[in-house]
Amino acid sequence: MAQVLPPLLDYEQSYPCPVCRQGQLDRLILMDAFSCNVCHHIFSVNLSQQSICLADRTPALGWRWARQRWRPLHHPDIDFPLGIWILCGGLTVLPPTILWVMHYIFPPLPDSSANSFPLLWIGVVGITHSLIALWILAEFYQLPLYLSWKFRLQS
Repeated sequence: MAQVLPPLLDYEQSYPCPVCRQGQLDRLILMDAFSCNVCHHIFSVNLSQQSICLADRTPALGWRWARQRWRPLHHPDIDFPLGIWILCGGLTVLPPTILWVMHYIFPPLPDSSANSFPLLWIGVVGITHSLIALWILAEFYQLPLYLSWKFRLQS
């Protein structure tokens, strides 16, 4: 069942949390602020600009309510996941490729005892950078399995 979201930001409504994307933002009693029921972040509200700012973090992150979902204040009209994919692809491919080129140009001595070490090192660098790229993608897309593990480790 789809949730009907209000068109304008209002203290009487609840909204999806832009940080954890799992919880709901509800008004804090006697305050002009929202709080998430899952990640427990506190958001200051600006009704005239239809925006919220994360009050318990420095530097403060902000989002504008776009009648159906939250849009970041620092780039309100640009949704650019292609840049994240290019960053992750470069981070995964470039370092092992540089190491392989150096191994190809300057191969180890044939009778050396550590003849296979450069190939092992290239593999370790490739796996490590792939894991870092997966972490960046999980943070960007806020994958549910990743978020559940993240919240379990934090509590």
